[in-house]
Amino acid sequence: MEMQNLWPDFAIEPTKSPKAILKEQAGYLMAKTNNVLSADVDTSTYQNNLIHKFYVVAPAMNNYRFEVFYIVHKIINFYPLSIYWYPEENDPYKESIEINSDEELINALRKIFNAPTTVKIISSLLSQSLAE
Repeated sequence: MEMQNLWPDFAIEPTKSPKAILKEQAGYLMAKTNNVLSADVDTSTYQNNLIHKFYVVAPAMNNYRFEVFYIVHKIINFYPLSIYWYPEENDPYKESIEINSDEELINALRKIFNAPTTVKIISSLLSQSLAE
């Protein structure tokens, strides 16, 4: 008896994954800084969750990496997800933002990328990288 393929056809989500959105933003950072800085998205798992850490990287500074934020979501669903970040410099408490859609994720990323602390970190890494 010949074995049959028992697998069903799989649906592909019509929306971008959070990781794809982060990787796209990483490319925009590289373009914005003329490739002086880059960004990495490292993904790991914990129980039934995916964790995407977003790092700004300064190659001229021995690939110094600064974690700007991380996202946690279930493996089975993109949303809801949570973003964790430090909104204030030297603040020991992370802020958590709950996200329910692509649009909310884009708005939260805009908030994080334009936060004074993030801008200060990027500016500092740019200045130090250009001095190398």
